Amino acid sequence: MCKVAIVKCDTYEVQDVKEAILKGINLIGYEIPKKDCVLVKPNLLMKKNPEDAVTTHPAVVQATVEIIKEKASKIIIADSPGGPYTKKRLESIYQAAGIKVLEKLENVYLNYDTSYKDLSIETTTFKKLSLISPYFESQGIINLPKLKTHQMAVYTGAVKNLFGLIPGGQKAEMHFRFQEVRRFMEMLLEILTVAKPMLNIMDGIVAMEGEGPSAGKPKELGILLISEDAIALDYVACKIIGLDIKDVPLLEVANEKGLLNPDKVEIVGERIEDVAPSNFELVLRPEISFVKGRLPQFLARFLDNFLSPRPIFDINICIGCAECFNACPAQAIEMRSRKAYVDLKKCIRCYCCHELCPSKAIKIKRSFLFEKVLK
Repeated sequence: MCKVAIVKCDTYEVQDVKEAILKGINLIGYEIPKKDCVLVKPNLLMKKNPEDAVTTHPAVVQATVEIIKEKASKIIIADSPGGPYTKKRLESIYQAAGIKVLEKLENVYLNYDTSYKDLSIETTTFKKLSLISPYFESQGIINLPKLKTHQMAVYTGAVKNLFGLIPGGQKAEMHFRFQEVRRFMEMLLEILTVAKPMLNIMDGIVAMEGEGPSAGKPKELGILLISEDAIALDYVACKIIGLDIKDVPLLEVANEKGLLNPDKVEIVGERIEDVAPSNFELVLRPEISFVKGRLPQFLARFLDNFLSPRPIFDINICIGCAECFNACPAQAIEMRSRKAYVDLKKCIRCYCCHELCPSKAIKIKRSFLFEKVLK
């Protein structure tokens, strides 16, 4: 039986968050082990303020650090955000996300090392996996995801947060390599088996609904979720916001592979019905999976291309920062007169452009038929 704790916390006061996390840890019966070095992995997707609900709130990061300090000789806070993996980018994100001040704490270090190493593994997908250097320095990972919607994955949480262990541009390569949503989810689950976080603490005090993971709206939920099992935690988080296994590609694949068994997930602390919001703006599944295997391949490919959601660029809002251009795995975007334009024939529907646009100049447009069929 796997335990997932739901703990109420409606404030980002560090002491309140700390008490809520400790309560959750006690509810699941977890004992923090002693380690020489622990990697704390928040969601630091991009340069955004905590109030935007894009990144893990600094109060959750600080509370976690204060809790594990007694058991860890060294704590590294690290993530590889979207786009280029550079020291300058890390510095700007740390500052904007409100965690720059944490490096003043004794034995706590923000990562500025943008090197990475290859890990030799044997999975169905990888023979080697490139991971950021702090992974190799640490003896354990504390995973601090943010509860958010996601245009490609429908929902992003504990499992997907570990994608940030992949360095910079290599994430774009993986998007290009695993263009089918199912294959991408299989890849994320294999990263999970490598990372093996020893604890997952989800920031759901203020979540994100709508056009996540960066262009959505903050949504107050007033909860933290704590579990040793990242998949089980994601399952419970999805139940809270109104998503079933069939709605979320990651959970669907995990369930099929025997990595998720709802009957063996024990919820402790608050009940789902007591913390679930009365409404939560969700994202539809992006792939047209129902046509695959039922129609000739050429027709299925045509329908998939015709019906799948596509990015629409508003050049009146575009600020010419070229974030989308630099991040596009398919090189489907070009800059003309300091404005971004997308070639939909090259677009692989990964929505990285939408995810990293700081001005929200990109919308995901769904066809009328797509919404009618999938609703």
